Order: sequence, then C-alpha cells, then structure tokens
Amino acid sequence: MLTETIAAISTGGNSSGINIIRISGKNSKEIIDKIFTNNDKLDHQKIIYGKIVNTSTKKIIDEVLVSYFKAPNSFTGEDVCEINCHGGRKVTLDILNLVVACGARLAEPGEFSKRAFLNGKMDLSKAEAIIDVINAKTSAQAKLAANQLAGGLYDRVELIRDKLVTLMAEIEVSIDYPEYDYEEIDNGKLNERLEEIKKEIEFLIKTYNDGKYIKDGVNLAIVGNTNVGKSSLLNTLLNEEKAIVTDIEGTTRDVIEETLVIGNLVLNVSDTAGIRDTKDVVEAIGVSKSLKAIEDTDMIIYLIDITRGVDGKDIELLNKIKMLGKPYIVGLNKIDISREKLDEIKQKLNVYNNVIAISTATREGINTLKETIETIFNIKEFDGEENRIVVNERHKQLLEKAMMHLNKAKETTIIGESLDIAAIDVKEATSLLGEITGKDASSDVVNKIFEKFCLGK
Repeated sequence: MLTETIAAISTGGNSSGINIIRISGKNSKEIIDKIFTNNDKLDHQKIIYGKIVNTSTKKIIDEVLVSYFKAPNSFTGEDVCEINCHGGRKVTLDILNLVVACGARLAEPGEFSKRAFLNGKMDLSKAEAIIDVINAKTSAQAKLAANQLAGGLYDRVELIRDKLVTLMAEIEVSIDYPEYDYEEIDNGKLNERLEEIKKEIEFLIKTYNDGKYIKDGVNLAIVGNTNVGKSSLLNTLLNEEKAIVTDIEGTTRDVIEETLVIGNLVLNVSDTAGIRDTKDVVEAIGVSKSLKAIEDTDMIIYLIDITRGVDGKDIELLNKIKMLGKPYIVGLNKIDISREKLDEIKQKLNVYNNVIAISTATREGINTLKETIETIFNIKEFDGEENRIVVNERHKQLLEKAMMHLNKAKETTIIGESLDIAAIDVKEATSLLGEITGKDASSDVVNKIFEKFCLGK
C-alpha cells in the first residue's frame, strides 16, 4: 500500500481563495511533470508558478503554484508535491481528477499522517495531537495540542521507557551472567528503582483530568426544580433561544444539550427537566434523566428561584451534589424580581460553595457565573506550558496498565520471588509505554487512530 502514490484535497474543498491538492509517493513528481507547464525547473523546497493542463484536451485548467519536497525531507517522508490552485470547487476537483487519471489514487482519511508515522517522521502521540490541533475551539485547546505536537508527552514517556529498558537489561544480566564483575541488582535495589519510576508515571496520570477538561470540554448539567429558569439560563449562556421557555411547569421533558465556549473552556451544557414528583409518564422519564445527569456530569449548576425560597427537596439534592465531591455552583435566580429574601436564602445555604445571585432576564451575575466556572477549572490564564501532559483517554489507560504491572513487579520483590518473575511485569510495562508513542502499537490501534483524521491530512 505504501508503494502507491496518493492524492487528496488538503484544504476544505469548498469555494475559497486557495485550495491545496497534496500528492505523496514515488510517482508524485512524475505526475506533476505530465500536467504542469512552467518556465523553471521544479526542485526540492521550491515553489514554481505555472499552469495545469488537461493531458487529453491540452486546455489550461488553472494557473497554480506547485511546491516539491524530495524524500525523505517531507511531511510524509516520501516525495511530496502540493498544488496551490484557485479555490473554486469545480477547478479543484478537475485538477484532483486529473492527478488520479495520471497515476495517483485517492487517499484515505489520515493516510498522509499515517505514512508520516510509518516512515518515522512522527510518533503516535504527535499524530493524535494533529487531530486536536485541527479540532481546537479555544486558544487553550490549541496551546495544549501544540505542546503535544512539540513532543510534550513523547519526551516524558520515552524518558520513563528508557529507564525501564535499562532496568530490564540490568535484570537480565544479573540473571544470565552473575559471574561478571559489576554491581548486581537485587530485589531491594529493584524495588527502589521501581518506586522512582512509579512516581513519574503517577505524575503523568494525575495531569489527565485538567488536560481532559481543556481538550474535551466540561460536561455541565443545569438542574433544579420546575420553572426556576434552567432553560432561560441555557439561552442566556448561549445568547440565543435554543430551549423553549414558558410559565407552564414541566415544559422541558428531556435533556437538551448544547456546546458553548467560555474563555478557554468548552462547556457541553445539558438543560435538564425540572425535578419534582409527577404522574405524567413522559415528564417522569425526564426527571429520571435529570437525576442521572447529577451523577454523570463533570459539574453542576443547581438553580433556585429566590421568589419561591429554598425547600426540603432543594436541600436534599444539594446535599447529594455536595457528597458527590464534584464541582458545583448554586445559582439564585430572579434577583431582578425580588431581593428581599436573598440574604435569608444565602444564610440557609452558607454550607455550600459558590452561591451566586443571578438574573437570566437582565444578565446580572452571569459574568460572575462564567468567571467562577473558569476559576474552578483553573484554566483562565492557561499558557500551554503547565503540567497538563496527558489529555488522551488511550494514553491514560495505557499508563494505568503500566502502573498495575509495576505494582505487581514490586510485590514480587517484596515477597522475595526471583528477579525473572518481576522482569515479566517490567517488560509488559515497557511495552505499554511503547504503545503510547507507537513503538509497540499494533496495526489495529494505528489504523483506528488515523481513521479519525480528515481527508488530505
């Protein structure tokens, strides 16, 4: 498959100022020579102006700029040519079809990046970071992805993996060549070395939650009694009328999900059905989903209508939320209608964190609400250089599995078993870390990762 020359549109493909058609493979330059007329020689790392000509009709398709990168000094590690044409969809497709007719085949999603990985131009963690760069919605996401792309995770994982490889070598020498004059590793020394390496992996695992919130966003549920303003709050945060708002209790009967950006944070917001006892079968299902959302979400805004006050059901649910140990905000809504009970209600709720008075009608307190959400997740001033290294669920799971094997190896040393038994788990941990960077990843894992890419990348 790597012997074939591939081509695809690397830009959006829709009408724009410029579109780029990328060609990679040993026949790239040969194809360009067939369809590109110019007055200069096309050399490595040089951009040439000329015309793309239909090989059958001899008619000019477009005036273009063509660049050439000779293997192995290209993104994919192969010969690569890129055609910068005018951004009309018709002309772009005409050139792509001509390239295919001259010997290339259409690339699969992510195939350029996959070839870069297979040709040693990037590791697997950097390849995954490319997806994050493309999908970034905030500056924090872009900075985090750029840090990964620059090798933030790769360098740390490879350092740990090198220590495990060295440890494996010392264990094998101790087992197979005990007669050599060197400092032999025993169970006690192995235990010490394993403990040091475990601390480094533990640090990486601990960075996951913060990194995950930046990369994937925070799942936030707005919950509370009926008609306290949950749908109005969603609309206010979105600055548009997404949820239906009426004075009729039980209007929201299912979970409504929307995404918005607050500063550096992406919020996946769920507006839930009002929590109350009801005989309406459909509404009861919505209430059940609301209660489940409290347990499944990353953060909760519990909304109270201050014109009604706080009742026993509010306290019951707030206590449940508090016991879950996840971030929450208590929003006291409708302060534009009445402030008389505000101090009294705040006093009742003084055992709860982040009690904020708001009005979804006048937007009073909404900025404070947003700032509090950013502060809770500590990314308001994110600069991309902090210790948010692990952001990918696959990486976290592999690190946890590696930790499990190192714990088993350590237990082996404690009970005095032979070094070769501990070596089995050390070797397995080494292999798991190699799966992060791609050194020990299976072809199935590699294929699954690159399937997520867009065409032309």
